[in-house]
Amino acid sequence: LLILSTETPTNVENQFISKPNMKLPLLLSLVIPTGAFIIPLSRKNHASSPLSSFTETIETQNDVTIGGTTTDVEQIVNKKSDRTTFSTPAEYENTKFQCDETVNFWMDFNRQGLYETQDYVKEITDVSDRFFAKGGEALRYWIRHNARTGYFATNAALGTISSQLYERLRSKDAPEENFANRMTGAIPRLLTESSLAYEQDYDRIANGKYELPHDMYTRNRQNSPFYMAQQTSRFVSEAVGTLTRRNRGSEEDKRIWLSDSKSNMYPDYYKTAFHYQTNGWMSQDSANAYETSTETLFLGRQDAMQRTALVPLVQYARDVCSSGEKRKPMKVLEVACGTGRFMTFARDNLPLDTEFTAVDLSPFYLNNAKDNDKNWRSIREQVEASSGNTQVTIKPAKFVQAKGEDLPFHDEEFDAVICMYLYHEIPREIRAQVSSEMARVTQKGGKIILTDSCQKGDRPANDKIIGRFAEMNEPHWNDFVEDFLPAHFEKVGMECSTKILCSSTKTLAFNKPREE
Repeated sequence: LLILSTETPTNVENQFISKPNMKLPLLLSLVIPTGAFIIPLSRKNHASSPLSSFTETIETQNDVTIGGTTTDVEQIVNKKSDRTTFSTPAEYENTKFQCDETVNFWMDFNRQGLYETQDYVKEITDVSDRFFAKGGEALRYWIRHNARTGYFATNAALGTISSQLYERLRSKDAPEENFANRMTGAIPRLLTESSLAYEQDYDRIANGKYELPHDMYTRNRQNSPFYMAQQTSRFVSEAVGTLTRRNRGSEEDKRIWLSDSKSNMYPDYYKTAFHYQTNGWMSQDSANAYETSTETLFLGRQDAMQRTALVPLVQYARDVCSSGEKRKPMKVLEVACGTGRFMTFARDNLPLDTEFTAVDLSPFYLNNAKDNDKNWRSIREQVEASSGNTQVTIKPAKFVQAKGEDLPFHDEEFDAVICMYLYHEIPREIRAQVSSEMARVTQKGGKIILTDSCQKGDRPANDKIIGRFAEMNEPHWNDFVEDFLPAHFEKVGMECSTKILCSSTKTLAFNKPREE
């Protein structure tokens, strides 16, 4: 996630103009945000997947230098496995997991914090050059994702401007320096991290780790100008309320409509307006704007970051299918599925007969997840039909309202369990309970995949300021960034497997032993 920055704003425009050799400058996408629907990507061999301070409100990367002093994973591995000998969660994890090369890459990126705007521009230029050199599908991916960044950057600008206008109309004494106009100096860094995240995402696609995103290769609502305009309208409306509540920061602004409810259905930790969203997770307005809001905050790289979870999931599915054993349909569970965005990527990369179950505590977000599943099935059935597979019918996913710490399923019911961005929103004792429950419902030989925000040590230069995200009404954030997450799983018999980083996100995969 993003955090607050106190960088002094720079003349970004002049810095970019000083690089005339840059192919397809990323900022050009700001003036063609609707270009995302112009160039469809192909789908081959897949018959079975300003800018403003607002974008800075949840950014956890500070300026961190390729080629600088590094703390290699290999150096850390030599330490003992006792958690008391490690200063950060990341240091502990890097001794326990098989670490992807991205772990060192993001630890080392601008590690000394010396980058200036022209250095970020050079990084973007280098990424662009590499995509142009590849050409073909790679270049189409790059152009489409630049347009994607442009669309979300435009949203960020509109949200910021609207919030500032609202503040001025609401109060003549509104402060000039508020939460919505503090961090424009971070624009080059945010664009650079988006470019690098896109490059790593495409490299994994090109290397067969997973398929091209399903909504990038065929006509669908994501690329409809009407849908984009609708989502922009929803986002701007939500942004005005979110930033206004954040600027006030009162206890009343943290309350939601069920804050005083005594129902056992919703635990106390859930009864707050996370991120200062409209009624937190308990609002249809919040659910409708959520995907657009998060992608706007990350300038379009959110999907690329969360797709890191596909790497262990897809590999596990391939191993199961190639085991030679008589195979029943895979059963996969996603805990805290939200609006179901990742679910669509997962289903698009798994065997079509996979039985997918999605759990969330919010009925509003579950409603949107159900709609996303329906939309994906429509897209996928079109793809199958175009490949001559006209008889394919894909079963809907199952949607269950439940708490992650009390899953209503039998022991060892699922082959794989996924959990996306939940742990930073819950207390430590609940993290332990959720970990235990996920382990309980995972069959022997199965897989648990946990994807969440980076913690202390993952991006070392951020460690002193990583706690600022708590200012976005994240009551459990400061504890989360110091929590040794693997320990919760090790205590219930899970084994650490692999670790991947991508910008603000990390994915940890665990195996459940076949024999206890």
